Amino acid sequence: MTPANQIKFSIAQRLSALLLAAALMVSINLIPQAAVAEQEDGEMPPMVQVIESPKSFAETVDAFRAEVDNAGWSLLNENNMAGVLSERGYTLDPVVIFDVCSGRYSAQILGNDEARPFSAFMPCRVSIYKTSDESVFIARMNTAAFADMMDPMVGEVMAASDAEISEIIAATIR
Repeated sequence: MTPANQIKFSIAQRLSALLLAAALMVSINLIPQAAVAEQEDGEMPPMVQVIESPKSFAETVDAFRAEVDNAGWSLLNENNMAGVLSERGYTLDPVVIFDVCSGRYSAQILGNDEARPFSAFMPCRVSIYKTSDESVFIARMNTAAFADMMDPMVGEVMAASDAEISEIIAATIR
């Protein structure tokens, strides 16, 4: 195997592991009660970071939008999952999933051919949801849980991005 093929194989292996982890993360996000139950026991879900908001659902959503803008990030999409599913006959507590992006970080990954496969994990996704007991939570991927599986450059970029998302969320719940 040539060194170039070894690098591609290594990236493919890492990408496969990350895709599996992402599938698990999606499963956890689709069952918010599971993540909440683990948090109440004092343990954070391994693939997801969850924090409770002291604000109402609407106040948390509005504050998050404002803090994304204040931080100079872009709000690419806002997916009202409960609204979409209610149109199909399902009744759910509110769940909004935001796709947010900072060009400062995304350009580093998208501008590098070797790192570009990691675009499958972009943009950053943040979920704000309300449970049946009226509690409001903010959830996102636990990027640190993936760092060792990533190309070092991608891991560094995602860690820096994750730190800013943490600041945005902290400001959201103040």
